[in-house]
Amino acid sequence: MDMRMQLIGFTAIFRYVFRKLLFSRRVVLTVLIAMFVMTIMGYATTQDVDRLDLGTELLDVLVLFFFLPVLAMIYGSSLISDEVEDRSITQIAISPINRAVSFLAYYIGLALTVSVMISAVLTSGFLVFFGRLGFEDTGEIYGAMIAMVVIGSFAYSALFITVSVLIKKPIYFGLFYAFIWEGFIGSIPGRISNIALKHYVRSIGHGWIDHGSISEYSAHAMGTSAVVLVVVTIALLAIGSMAFWRKEFP
Repeated sequence: MDMRMQLIGFTAIFRYVFRKLLFSRRVVLTVLIAMFVMTIMGYATTQDVDRLDLGTELLDVLVLFFFLPVLAMIYGSSLISDEVEDRSITQIAISPINRAVSFLAYYIGLALTVSVMISAVLTSGFLVFFGRLGFEDTGEIYGAMIAMVVIGSFAYSALFITVSVLIKKPIYFGLFYAFIWEGFIGSIPGRISNIALKHYVRSIGHGWIDHGSISEYSAHAMGTSAVVLVVVTIALLAIGSMAFWRKEFP
């Protein structure tokens, strides 16, 4: 009976979080990002270059490299704090649902929302670019990119939702990580880039994609990268669950 109650609670919280995030005002920002990506991709179709290389390169730089961690930061860094601010977290905190189960439901709702949003951005740019230049031999590129942004969504969401429980102003950490750590430190040649999540997501894509700079990326083995992402995600969720369990809510 207890397991059934926990499952019902998990489902209810997940559906609540997913609907709340998917139809929040942040969707306007996602639309603006998609429009920006489509504008850049549309302009790129006027250039006389290899379409597969250029298309892959732009999707990699715009979506995977930049907007994936940014969107995860925007949605994840404020999720718990928004719940605390409007007091909706109180009902969950005092409910008979295990707090670790509640935290996991928040995480799954967040990760799926980020996956949907970033996949929509990726798809819009892909359609604009290859819709004009031709879809021949692009199925592998699109499938690999979608898989990579979904994998990245779950990894980044674990990071940002955990940070949102650990510190009072998670948005500052989110801005630092998305723009400085991932954008700058993660791009420095050498082993220092190995401490950015982006490195392992791109390492997985390196084994799938034969076009653009990602095909020449100095990557870890696909299996090693997958293991690192899984271990880091589980570790972050364990830390976040423990912090959420102990946290005092008003």
